[in-house]
Amino acid sequence: MEEGLTPLTVVGMMSGSSLDGMDICICKFIPMADSTISHEIIVADTIGYEPEWIDHLSNAMHFSLSDYFSFQADFSYYIAMMAKDFISEFNLDVDLIASHGHTLDHRPEEGISVQIGDPGVIAALTGIDTVADFRIQDITLGGQGAPIIPIAEKLLWSDIKAFINLGGIANISIHTEEEIIAWDTIPCNQVLNDQAMILGSEYDENGEWAKQGQYNEGLAAAWDAMDYLSQDIPKSLDNNWIKEEYLPIISDLRVDPKDALHTSCHHIATQIKKDIQKYAADLPKKIMITGGGTHNEYLISCIEKELSTLGTQIFIPEKTVIDYKEAAMTALMGYLYAMNIPSTIPSVTGADRPTIAGKYCKG
Repeated sequence: MEEGLTPLTVVGMMSGSSLDGMDICICKFIPMADSTISHEIIVADTIGYEPEWIDHLSNAMHFSLSDYFSFQADFSYYIAMMAKDFISEFNLDVDLIASHGHTLDHRPEEGISVQIGDPGVIAALTGIDTVADFRIQDITLGGQGAPIIPIAEKLLWSDIKAFINLGGIANISIHTEEEIIAWDTIPCNQVLNDQAMILGSEYDENGEWAKQGQYNEGLAAAWDAMDYLSQDIPKSLDNNWIKEEYLPIISDLRVDPKDALHTSCHHIATQIKKDIQKYAADLPKKIMITGGGTHNEYLISCIEKELSTLGTQIFIPEKTVIDYKEAAMTALMGYLYAMNIPSTIPSVTGADRPTIAGKYCKG
């Protein structure tokens, strides 16, 4: 790391596409002589959304312009107070807040990526400098604006060279000496949670319903035929595409929810294997899995079975890393902004150059 870099304590906030709530953590970052960054997740939690917030976040793209602006203001105030209360609860001195917000629209080919949650509101209500909106610079320079997790993998988990994140969307990262590549591979928890809700729960605990289901060839074939799965990288998924194109196939084909869960677990595992075979110059010996889907034992068993045929072993870290890797990433993005260090990686996103991503507001 460059000389003159200083340790900082940063709040990271991340609202994922699975809509289970706001992941929030307080991290201490210390720059190291070997160009990595030592980090400690001091405290972390997921603050669940009330049903009305889930409904609004799911449907905000259909609001009138006036209602959308009102919702943006309300959500900004809501997460600002969430951050303020979280910091107060643990009585920690914080240097910076980094907020990813919640992605409402992601169309990089049109120069659009909207993460709701105004950093000016957060900074004003907490009195703490705030960085947010980490994707638009990369998109403006021709990139996908996603995935942004590889910078955290490179600097915080430098001994691991391959990663899978099982969030609302599953994404993969492969790190080599020459370059880093990463991409959104397939819808994940968004599909599993959608079908679990039909059965009366927010998620399929341990994949128990998926275990009971049967593989539906027609559903798997319809998903396989979708253009995105065969597109070359760099590429990233839009939540609205999942809701409007991917999920409706289940109801169009009248697939039983348990069968859809079973099929989806196998389809996710198969697509991960296909993508690793397609894009990894050398098949990884070990791959770290994080994200909410890591708690789905059936999904993990499917992935483990598929990757074992490539000679790749899965590695599951401690629970804090599983659940809060992306919140820690967001905190790191804020730290890198404060230290004037680029945080986007052109070989991942396809942009013309790296950027020091984010918008900064004084507290």
